[in-house]
Amino acid sequence: MKVTNVYLCGLGVFQPPVTDAGQAARRGEYSPAAYLENRLTGVCIAGDVSPPEMAVRAARQALSRAALDPARIDLVLHASIHFQGPEMWLPGPYIQREIVGTPAPAFEIRLGCNGVFAALEIAAGHLAVAAAARTVLVTTAENLGSPLIDRWNSAPGFILGDAGSALLLDRDEGFARLRAVGSVAVPEVESLYRGGEPLYPPLVRQGRTIDMRERAEYFRDNVMSLTDAAELRTRARLDLIERTLDEADRKLVDMTRLICGNSAAYMVQQDLLEPLGIAMERTTWQFGRGIGHTGASDQLLSLNHLLVTGQLAAGDHLLLFGGAPATMSCAVLEILDVPAWARV
Repeated sequence: MKVTNVYLCGLGVFQPPVTDAGQAARRGEYSPAAYLENRLTGVCIAGDVSPPEMAVRAARQALSRAALDPARIDLVLHASIHFQGPEMWLPGPYIQREIVGTPAPAFEIRLGCNGVFAALEIAAGHLAVAAAARTVLVTTAENLGSPLIDRWNSAPGFILGDAGSALLLDRDEGFARLRAVGSVAVPEVESLYRGGEPLYPPLVRQGRTIDMRERAEYFRDNVMSLTDAAELRTRARLDLIERTLDEADRKLVDMTRLICGNSAAYMVQQDLLEPLGIAMERTTWQFGRGIGHTGASDQLLSLNHLLVTGQLAAGDHLLLFGGAPATMSCAVLEILDVPAWARV
């Protein structure tokens, strides 16, 4: 999707303290073999702070940094992947009440780790066609300290972290411009994260926990080889990146940095670096390896890190990529100015 007149005017993060992965391996919480193979060094752990509370804190920071009146917000989009609060309750209206408090609607997005990209697509359409639209608030947050999940070992190639992030999108001005955003489905691998588990009843009623390795093994034994699945996803990934860059009127060589999800070094190497022919140093992996995979917050946390550490300048272009098994997403940003809050 080629985008015009959509700007990033605010960015906020809630990044909990980091627990050292090496120490966790020595305590027996994290597989020593995985620690050596994945090269991940730490993970953010939020304790008892709920995801909606993290989202609210990140949104408040975004508003403060942007010096924006929350009454200007006319749409709230909240992305999530896991437990957000009481069953049969929605986090979006809570975030809306805490931050906005006007009749502006709040929608929840469930697209796994790509939730923020889906929010970008929805926000871009909203700002383009809604006559009175001015600003959209995008939030996402996760606390993966659930008894259903072993954050250290449930997902091969990942340590599952906690964090919240928020983005303010405006139709008039901002420190960065969204040039293009898009997603693509790979339906053949939908069951990779489902495995052989029934759609009902929920795991908690079965007395089981989430084991992504077990699900992948079922997929490999009953659907297709993991090699074939990887080839399908690689073709879709490269086609999506090429299309998004074309819609942004830019080339891969124009991208100052590649912002990707936080995963093991070998996954980034196989999925992105080798197919694209770029070096690890152009990515945000070095930062991401120290905070864990935080659901849909990975890319926004990395963008914040690049800004506050002085690694970006006006005129830089960023390629953002996110990939859940059956859906992949991509966006191109242009930095127009380094905001004052990042220069302190």
